[in-house]
Amino acid sequence: MDSQSYGDLNIFPSHHTSFSVFALFKKTKTLGGRDRLEEMMRNPGNDVDYLTQRRDSIEFFKISNLEVKVHHDQFDLILHYLNYDKGYLRNNLIDSTLAFISNKINSNQDYYIVQIGLDQLLSLLRHSVELVSVLTDTKSPEFLKRIGRKMSAILDNEDIKYAIPLTAKKNLRYYELSKLDALIRRKNTFRIIELLRIFYELDVFETLAKISKDKNFCLPTYTHDKNVNIAIKGLFHPGINEPVCNDIVIDNKNNLIFLTGSNMAGKSSFLKSIGIAVYLSHIGFPVPARELHTVVFNGLITTINLADNIQNGLSHYFSEVLRVKQIASTLIETTRLFIILDELFKGTNSKDAHDGSLMVLNGLSEIQNSIFIISSHITELTKQLKKENIELRYLENLIVDKIPKFTYLLKEGVSEDGIGMYFLHKENISELLTQARTNDLT
Repeated sequence: MDSQSYGDLNIFPSHHTSFSVFALFKKTKTLGGRDRLEEMMRNPGNDVDYLTQRRDSIEFFKISNLEVKVHHDQFDLILHYLNYDKGYLRNNLIDSTLAFISNKINSNQDYYIVQIGLDQLLSLLRHSVELVSVLTDTKSPEFLKRIGRKMSAILDNEDIKYAIPLTAKKNLRYYELSKLDALIRRKNTFRIIELLRIFYELDVFETLAKISKDKNFCLPTYTHDKNVNIAIKGLFHPGINEPVCNDIVIDNKNNLIFLTGSNMAGKSSFLKSIGIAVYLSHIGFPVPARELHTVVFNGLITTINLADNIQNGLSHYFSEVLRVKQIASTLIETTRLFIILDELFKGTNSKDAHDGSLMVLNGLSEIQNSIFIISSHITELTKQLKKENIELRYLENLIVDKIPKFTYLLKEGVSEDGIGMYFLHKENISELLTQARTNDLT
């Protein structure tokens, strides 16, 4: 994916829209979890085994209702303690006693930070012991087993072992506090940081599982077919309230979908829906659909909201030409791409738009190892598209009592209903222009 595709699909926040896919998922309990979530979302991949393992981990959280009992303030206090640059409490009975008495007489910030930090750390270690048994259970997926083994290795360290029995105590004795501080900050800070990273990962999995359940998202299934294919049932756009769901099946026999529909029929929203679904399946995340089965693609390229490049002196049309050139060059280098183009060549006159679109459609129809979904208002093109692998689809709109009604349902065939004149008449444009001309003559 490139920046244009990320922007088209509103993956991350921007000033163009209030919706973003990232905002939909960023409900983690910790800031580190949110950072890990963003890292995952910026790195879609084509390793089917890795994607499957991540998918299975989310599914395990979803089915088991496993809860990661952490909170943001807890991690803040632990990190502040670990990074505190003041000296350690002395690990001997006399000095630890003096430090304790001194703090009793005159409250000491250093002592307080150590005390609070270790209290939160012990709580985390207690929960880690609980989680290890669940994560390493025979029923858990392999990815979570590996995480459980990493966590177990940290807990098995001799210094960390000293802390485990202390997790059962409500309050540490002052000499226990001093010894534990010396063991943690002098020798094991890096191990605790690694433990926090493990929790960030688990935080993301729990969050994704909860969102999948709350929003009725599905988890993707990956096929190992030689030919490109994708099948989605109940696809919807996650940013639309009460969205209409659609089904679509694409394989090498219909790998070019030519999509038509009137203005406001929902073409761009549909294209974004399927683009988001393909993207999310390639990070192993829940998908806004009832079911999704797909091969793994090597790239996702979209052109939905292409802007003029004023700084380089490029018109909208020439920007479109360069975008198509970029796609063609990528197709030479890479197979199994998923490509979405919305309203080809809308930045030029109708003849050039027609001829240019026809040339691109005919060229792409010759390529069998990728999938293309292309929308257009130029319905006349359908009479000239003869390749068997081109499938015609449209988004339905009806005229009920002379008023347009949009069903947002995907149908087979071509849209023949234009509604542009309806809105011109509805807004009395002709009458207003007549009044303006009369006023000009007077």
